Amino acid sequence: MTVTTDANWAPLEARLSGDVEVIREFMWMFGDANTGVEYYKHSTTRRYLLLHRDGRCFQQSLNGLVEVDFGTDLCRVREHAEEGQ
Repeated sequence: MTVTTDANWAPLEARLSGDVEVIREFMWMFGDANTGVEYYKHSTTRRYLLLHRDGRCFQQSLNGLVEVDFGTDLCRVREHAEEGQ
């Protein structure tokens, strides 16, 4: 993994169609220059949302990154976050 330190919000902003309220729930943590994946951490649930620079969504598995449905993973990452707000 080659970690990048230049915050890249573009994949998250594009997937969320600029929904600032939801975007603000996330912190950009780092990018992986080798895979092109950006790591965003939800500020309440502390779960990660992994987005490729082209918008595809991934999860970590024992065998590496696995592509998953964005909508389903966004719900998983944000689960129970709305209750605390």
